[in-house]
Amino acid sequence: MHTNSQILAAMRTFEAAARLHSFSQAANELSITPGAVSQQIKNLESQIGVILFTRKIRQVELTAEGLQFYETVRPALVSIENCLSRIKRSGLEGNVRLRSIPSFVFKWLIPRLGGFQKRYPDIRIETIAEGSLLDLKNRDFDIAIDYGLGSYPGLSCSLMMNENLFPVVSPEYFSDIDWSKPGALNRVPLLHDTAPWADAEPDAEWRYWLSVSGMDEIETGRGHYFNRGDMAIKAAESGLGVAIARESLLTDEIIRGRLFAPYAKQKCRCRYYIVYAHGALNNPRIKAVHDWLIEIGSQPG
Repeated sequence: MHTNSQILAAMRTFEAAARLHSFSQAANELSITPGAVSQQIKNLESQIGVILFTRKIRQVELTAEGLQFYETVRPALVSIENCLSRIKRSGLEGNVRLRSIPSFVFKWLIPRLGGFQKRYPDIRIETIAEGSLLDLKNRDFDIAIDYGLGSYPGLSCSLMMNENLFPVVSPEYFSDIDWSKPGALNRVPLLHDTAPWADAEPDAEWRYWLSVSGMDEIETGRGHYFNRGDMAIKAAESGLGVAIARESLLTDEIIRGRLFAPYAKQKCRCRYYIVYAHGALNNPRIKAVHDWLIEIGSQPG
């Protein structure tokens, strides 16, 4: 006897009903109606010419022929499902090279990588952090996270998350100065990240925040300069002055009282983008990293 499409289509229903000893429970598992299960079993019995179940009031039992059929069908379906799982997992095994700037990797990405590992234990993210600005010319990465304006000629990109800017100071500075007075920021050294994004001026972040905050009277061309945002934040924590900080780079300094924010945050003109080669998301591993970054980037905090 040849196995036709109707017999093959009914095998999953037969296996569930036989395993659960119930048409209604099989229907619930398969998200179909009990009537549909009953009809498929009747059609299957008609196709092969034997009765597979003895129908009782609240359950069904396999006949001798039904048991013989089940002992063949069950391991075959399990084998097929295992094979499909292996095929699916094979695309989610291996390395993904991720490149970003050091400040963002240390302060934002690394504390969250454990969540990715739990979800995708067979994908190994090779994280590369070099330089204060992201170098996209060599393209020696599968996926990159850049803080910028969203223009990446020759590459694809996805918006991952917005960024906020605000000044931060040590507890000593916070308590010693009346921050509500006009020009208060002129009384303290300003701490700068000199390379917040490509082609930015050394005081670009300070000038942007002051402009949108309506504090144009503050002189920004002074203070101390660093080529990484986390260094400026550390300098503020040490009492060297007031840093203009990105919210994503403050992990627990505010919570633990090591830094205070005397003014309101402002949404930055730059945002974090996921950058990748055209067509890269056809690779299941790269797409898994991309989609996970989009997901956690949309979460508060």
